[in-house]
Amino acid sequence: MIHFYLRDKKSAQSTSILISVHYENNRIRIATGCTVPPKMWQEKKQRVKVSIEFQMANEINDRLDKLEAVMESLMKQYRDEGHFPNPARIKADFLKQHDVPIKHKKAKTFWDHFNDFVEVKRQINPDVRDYNNSIRKHLLNVENVLGGKLSFALITSETSSFKQEWANYLAFVALNSMGEPGLMPNTIGKQNKNLKAFLNWCFDQNITKKFSLKSFPTIMEDVDKVYLTEEELDQLEAIVPKDPSQALVRDLFLVGCETGLRFSDFIRITEHDIRNNELHIVPKKTKNAGVKKLIIPLSARVQNILAKYDGKPPLYDRNQLTKFNKTIRELCELANMNDEIKFYREVAGETVMITKKKFEEVSSHTCRRTFCTLKFLKGMPAHVIMKFSGHKSERSFVKYLKLDAELTAKKYGEYF
Repeated sequence: MIHFYLRDKKSAQSTSILISVHYENNRIRIATGCTVPPKMWQEKKQRVKVSIEFQMANEINDRLDKLEAVMESLMKQYRDEGHFPNPARIKADFLKQHDVPIKHKKAKTFWDHFNDFVEVKRQINPDVRDYNNSIRKHLLNVENVLGGKLSFALITSETSSFKQEWANYLAFVALNSMGEPGLMPNTIGKQNKNLKAFLNWCFDQNITKKFSLKSFPTIMEDVDKVYLTEEELDQLEAIVPKDPSQALVRDLFLVGCETGLRFSDFIRITEHDIRNNELHIVPKKTKNAGVKKLIIPLSARVQNILAKYDGKPPLYDRNQLTKFNKTIRELCELANMNDEIKFYREVAGETVMITKKKFEEVSSHTCRRTFCTLKFLKGMPAHVIMKFSGHKSERSFVKYLKLDAELTAKKYGEYF
């Protein structure tokens, strides 16, 4: 029989956890190398109580699970051989198979693991702002609300208020893009998604035991984003930017609208990707998700843009997305895209109506939405558009179709 117990359960300080084994009227006791305050020890479960008060609980319990498994394996081996060695031999075999941890070794904290995670992400993509800036800032703010350092024990504890404070902070305290308290539902969903990415990485690295992530839902609200009409694309193409950098952004934006590519793809097109008036490219974001090479015919507008650059598409720094979006909004304002648009969003638990000028809502992602919507309005079947856009499901594709009431009435009036 294998049993864990405290060396001194009445101690006022942390005391050692021992493992004992009874067999054939013999008893072996071995120090596990782990210590715990007696009040945190659950005698019936023979494990440490998971609580905010003692952040090492999960790590020690994992250690005890491993020690128990090693001892069980040894005892089974002896039984199968039909002979149990003397206690000294069993103790030696046990220690040989599982070294006792060094007591003075400093365990990594929650933030140590978070920093490791960010560096892993940085190796994949140098732009780690979603993790190193956004999610870090929000976690630190919730840590201040709780008044104690974050730990996996705190997040998983049933008595902890982390999950509630996290949800309340995102919904009612964190400042949104308008500088007001309360993030938009989609932004909350994005923060939860990033937090779950970190926690799932911790699970995969055996840093902490798996636990339910249902408390961190990836919320998706149907946000009414804009697209540009053919007339607006003509207006944008006709303006005279004040400097070459603005002209470059305008031309790249138009290439995106004519090809349906994402920002990460239309900024890296090279002359080697173009042949026979077609663009041959493998999408960067979805190349590992089964989407292989896309072949997109080049429109007259794209061909005219390429001619301006001697057939070599203009390149752009992928780390300058914010600057790109700011510039294209300025250009769309210059192209008189000043129509007022009204939409509803949920802010701090309330539905509010927001009024903006159309140019204020234009971004690099407007290109992809414009491509899909205009092709659909021209009568191109959805499954064909998906071949060019790289969408794998109609559900995700439909999100890109922004058919306002007037255009819908014109296109489908014949059905009435």
